[in-house]
Amino acid sequence: MRGALFLAFLALASGCTVSRVCVNPGAAAADTAWIEPGRTTFAEVTARLGFPPPSGRVDAAPAAIAPDALHWRTLDTRLWELKIGYVVYPIFRRSRTVTSEDLLIRFDKAGRVALVSRVRQRGDAFEVLDFRRAGAAP
Repeated sequence: MRGALFLAFLALASGCTVSRVCVNPGAAAADTAWIEPGRTTFAEVTARLGFPPPSGRVDAAPAAIAPDALHWRTLDTRLWELKIGYVVYPIFRRSRTVTSEDLLIRFDKAGRVALVSRVRQRGDAFEVLDFRRAGAAP
């Protein structure tokens, strides 16, 4: 009986995978303290930070470029899958985003930084790491 249970466990465990998926990990390490809203230009920002990889709309994509904004999103996700036998698709998949960090830099019509916003989410907790606007008191 124990042997059969052990073999059943091995059959199930052989189809289990646990992985970590990181999207745009370099964006979380980007330094934005040098950016001065109202003074720093689009060219200066792209020279130091580069362009985010273009992949969709600013409000929905992991990273995006718009005429007036650069947006990076860093995701750190854990993924669990269970496959049994020769089933091609997982019969059970569970994922959990551990950390999400957004960096948004908006520009005015003259090409100067109008807004720098950086927010981190861990679980249900949000933390504002940086939020500066042109013309706002420091």
